[in-house]
Amino acid sequence: MEKQIKHVQAFYEAFNVPIPETMRYLHKERALLRHKLLQEEVGELLDASMSSQGTLVDVADAITDCFYILIGTAIEYGIADKLPALFDEVHSSNMSKLSEDGKPLYREDGKVMKGPNYRKPNLKDIIYGTSPKGDND
Repeated sequence: MEKQIKHVQAFYEAFNVPIPETMRYLHKERALLRHKLLQEEVGELLDASMSSQGTLVDVADAITDCFYILIGTAIEYGIADKLPALFDEVHSSNMSKLSEDGKPLYREDGKVMKGPNYRKPNLKDIIYGTSPKGDND
C-alpha cells in the first residue's frame, strides 16, 4: 500500500495539489469535492457492473479509480501514512464478527453481521500515534 500512496503523492506533486505536512480536517468545499469524485467513480463501478456491455476491465478500472481517490483523500487529510495500520485494524475488527463457532452471520441481503465477539476497531490510537504501524506491503 505504501507504493500506491507514493504514486498518488507523485500525482499530487505533478499537478500542484498541496500535500499537508500534518493531519488536518478539510474545508467543507474540499471535502465535498473529494466526496463527489468518489461518488462519480462508484457510479462508474455500478454502471460497469450492471451494464450488459460492461467488462471486468471496466470494473477493475472503476475499483482502481475509487482506490486512487480514497488514497488522495487520505493524503489531503494528512493520514495516508497511517493507511496500512488503519486497514490492518479494520481487518482485525472485521474478522472478530465471526460467530462463537467461527462461522459468519449474514443478514437477509448478504451483509455480514457482527457476532458476539465483535470488537470495534481502535482507530483513535493509530491516528494519534499510540499504536504501531501496519505491515509495509
